[in-house]
Amino acid sequence: MLSIQTDAFLEAIQKGNLSKVTQLLETNPDLANSKTKDGTSVILLALYHGQRNIAEAITSKKTELDIFEASTLGKLDHTKSLIDRTPSLASAYSPDGFAIVALTAYLGQKETTEYLIGKGADVNAVARNPTGFTALTGAVANNHTEIAKLLVKRGAQVNYRYEGGFSPLMAASEHGNVELVNFLLANGADPNAKTGDGNSPMSFAKKGNHVGIMEALKKHGANAP
Repeated sequence: MLSIQTDAFLEAIQKGNLSKVTQLLETNPDLANSKTKDGTSVILLALYHGQRNIAEAITSKKTELDIFEASTLGKLDHTKSLIDRTPSLASAYSPDGFAIVALTAYLGQKETTEYLIGKGADVNAVARNPTGFTALTGAVANNHTEIAKLLVKRGAQVNYRYEGGFSPLMAASEHGNVELVNFLLANGADPNAKTGDGNSPMSFAKKGNHVGIMEALKKHGANAP
């Protein structure tokens, strides 16, 4: 019965069904401590799916948050308390293989990201899973421009390649983020880098009809796609 209830809870989180999540938590508050098969907490699962309200509902049923939950929720005081007790947590990896600083960057927690770096987190730590994600790729993936700038200023590799040769500049070009494209180019991003299947920042910009980005890339020596 518990397994069936847990499966229903996980499904409700992924579908963004707050009322169902709330109903199940009222019936069984211990569901707040459940995890996915790879060990990911249900709070992170909710945040991964963009369901902040569900993450908060689950949080209200928990007596203690772990370092991944506290940091990705942006609960900085709690994060500091945990790291003060165990400093190595600043460089911890989540059960699904992401560096904690990459998770906070991906989920838009600038203050927490900055704090973790100050406590020794490696801005270039690579995910221990097939994504190859770093903090910078995470920030760029979710258009967190200010966090991406912070990371580059703290030493993040602008030409890091992941997932078939994809680069942060390609992601920013694909998303149409002119400000971030200009920033990455100004900090040495390669305008002519190519993925394994031959796509470049220019080709991603062209597909999205991002004219301003195409012009910025040309100014920095990008070849035609």
